[in-house]
Amino acid sequence: MPPERWTRAAPPRRILVVKLSSFGDIVLATTALRAMRRAFPETDLRLAVERRWVPVATACPDVDGVFESPARSGSPIREACAIHRQLAVDRRANGPFDLALDLQGLRRSCGWVYLSGARMKAGHGHTRPGWAFSVPPDRTRHAVRVIASTCERLGVAAADLSPSLRTSAADETRLDAILDHERLPRRDFVLLNPISRWASKSWPVAKAASLASRIATHTGERMIVTGGPEEAGLAASIVRIAPEHAVSLAGRLSLGEALCLFGRARLMVSCDSGPMHAAAALGTPVVALFGPTLPEHTGPWGDGHRVVQAMKPPDHHAYRRADGAGYMDAIGVDPVAQAVLESLRAHPARAADPS
Repeated sequence: MPPERWTRAAPPRRILVVKLSSFGDIVLATTALRAMRRAFPETDLRLAVERRWVPVATACPDVDGVFESPARSGSPIREACAIHRQLAVDRRANGPFDLALDLQGLRRSCGWVYLSGARMKAGHGHTRPGWAFSVPPDRTRHAVRVIASTCERLGVAAADLSPSLRTSAADETRLDAILDHERLPRRDFVLLNPISRWASKSWPVAKAASLASRIATHTGERMIVTGGPEEAGLAASIVRIAPEHAVSLAGRLSLGEALCLFGRARLMVSCDSGPMHAAAALGTPVVALFGPTLPEHTGPWGDGHRVVQAMKPPDHHAYRRADGAGYMDAIGVDPVAQAVLESLRAHPARAADPS
């Protein structure tokens, strides 16, 4: 069924969206999920992601179900067989997909589209045989706008471009206990997320610690350093330099609990990363530190955010080059502290929860 004939009265019965990774990219993809949900409120909408990002996928309010992409085994045939088994079980239970949309644009993600057997196939990346269309990469526009244009190619209006996430009550309760144990406020704290899985996107530890001391002195509360298990060691180094002004929760929260933390913050200071996009999607203002990537393409989406960048890279993939770390090293503590203090003045602490 061609997209121009899909209407609210005669929608596609089932849609598969493929966005395997990473954290921030999945958050931005929620723009397309929201647009399709609003256009087709009764459609069964499924999302395929890598296993580690399932909590992000389930935090999207517009998804009816999630497929876990198998771990890379080194054997494309073995991986394809695992995907086929999942989709076959789903097809027997729920019927075929009318549309499969690849928002990743890689060989692994387009494999999901082909194996879905959907009547219409489309997505990002190179031209694919049998697809209705492919959207080429465009680093001159924000990723959210590229996703919106993909929806429009399907005849789906993307009027609201804001990414959307929700948190669970169980994760909120567990976070309360963690914050209480650390004698931290339950909300309106300032988060520091300076570490990326790409070392070239990370801000130096000494500068992060210096910022924590300045901001904690101003607010009267310690900054909370965030990150996953891989970032716990560097986060601990920040705390060792500024023990009275920073505390680390890196590696101590589940992904669902971390989303709750991001949503309760008064402000997040972050490098270009998934937590940055998640915080923005949850309504938290962000001071974003950009080095070897382009904020025009992957900056925090929405109003009230600030971007600090000392040097402009020649392209969005400078973070992959040997000299990529120099762009983050060039960011001084003074301009970041100024941006943080301006943002705190613009976003006063919320009224205390009576409970």
